[in-house]
Amino acid sequence: MITKVSKIFCIIDPTTPEQRALKRAAAIGAESGAALHVYACVPGQSNLPAEDRDDARAAEIARHEAWLREMVRPLQEQGLSVAIEVECDDDWRSAIAPASRRARADLVIKASYRRTAIQRRLLKTSDWTLLRNTDCPVMFVKTDRVEPLTQVLAAVNLAAEKADHQALNDMVIEYSTMIAKATGSELHAVNAYPGSLNFIHPPDLAKRVGTERSRAHVGDAAPEALISEVTEKLSQPLLVIGSLARKGIGGAVVGNTAERILDAVDTDVIVLIRPRD
Repeated sequence: MITKVSKIFCIIDPTTPEQRALKRAAAIGAESGAALHVYACVPGQSNLPAEDRDDARAAEIARHEAWLREMVRPLQEQGLSVAIEVECDDDWRSAIAPASRRARADLVIKASYRRTAIQRRLLKTSDWTLLRNTDCPVMFVKTDRVEPLTQVLAAVNLAAEKADHQALNDMVIEYSTMIAKATGSELHAVNAYPGSLNFIHPPDLAKRVGTERSRAHVGDAAPEALISEVTEKLSQPLLVIGSLARKGIGGAVVGNTAERILDAVDTDVIVLIRPRD
């Protein structure tokens, strides 16, 4: 599916037998030849007395390693290269990004579920934490789609004036084009603009992205509102969006555009992270 990916870091939820992310990672690995690094993080047993903690952690790791080995065996029998890792850490949300860097992953895949704005504001969700600490693309799997991908939707902002935002547009367009070509999918583009004075002409959007005029979608609306509307009209497209890395105190504020979009749509999303200039 994604030709430049050589290693996929797949996040397993140890609380459920249904592993949506693994199914998607396996499908991409089968198409691209990428190796899979299947990762689970379990509680660090910090509630136990210190003298019992190490043995309890070792037992939990061994139990979950056996579970993962059984889970990935069918994939290995199909010829996929699969490694497993189990880590013990009470702050499992923060453990994910460092683990993906250790694995030298090109793509992180994680199941994601819609949350309300209040839930996002009150909770440091795993999606929230991952987006603020990773430096490679993240695919959030929100569907159980089994049909082949037929449409890719690139979300851009052609009115952006800052160089880092323009570079983010370039990243989204390049990555979306790569996926569309690799899968034989239609390439669509969406651009929201605030107010008529910021109008984006659909032909300009189509030309910039390199697609047909009929596949360029614009509208005077908040990005998450327009993108949600467009994804509902299409056939479960893979949505590609960009996000600038957020550091320091400002990075702790919940509710940036990428996260609002993630909560607004019911389709799979790839978020590309770009460091700020």
